[in-house]
Amino acid sequence: MQPKRPVKDIEQMAAVQTAAFLRRASITYLECCVSLMMTHLQREEVASILEQEADMLRRLD
Repeated sequence: MQPKRPVKDIEQMAAVQTAAFLRRASITYLECCVSLMMTHLQREEVASILEQEADMLRRLD
């Protein structure tokens, strides 16, 4: 029988795994959004929009 882990350790592991899941889900969502944009806009339009969004993100504090 394995010794039980402290609740603090389990909560920390859960937080790490939750953050990893949310990161993967966010990236997948972003990829879907870009794919949708590509079905309705020209490649250069999509690139321009994404560059503008990236610039806006960089300016956030």
